[in-house]
Amino acid sequence: MNDKDEYQYNNEEEAEMAQLHSIHIHMNAVADVQRRLYQQSLKTSLSHCEECGDEIPLQRREAIPGVELCVFCQERSEYGRPR
Repeated sequence: MNDKDEYQYNNEEEAEMAQLHSIHIHMNAVADVQRRLYQQSLKTSLSHCEECGDEIPLQRREAIPGVELCVFCQERSEYGRPR
């Protein structure tokens, strides 16, 4: 094995390690989302939006356990739109 072969092997090894690191980060992110969804599911859905006070439709409350915001306020929250 010459120096060129060893250098290529190290690059392949580093690329594989970077890929494994990326997979690990994504798996942790998925686990975090699952944990937050579970915690939210334990809460009782609110009948009125925590932000604007409008009624949250029954269908939304049943579909999303622990919901606290109406659709409009939820979208604003997720996309960072100001009030």
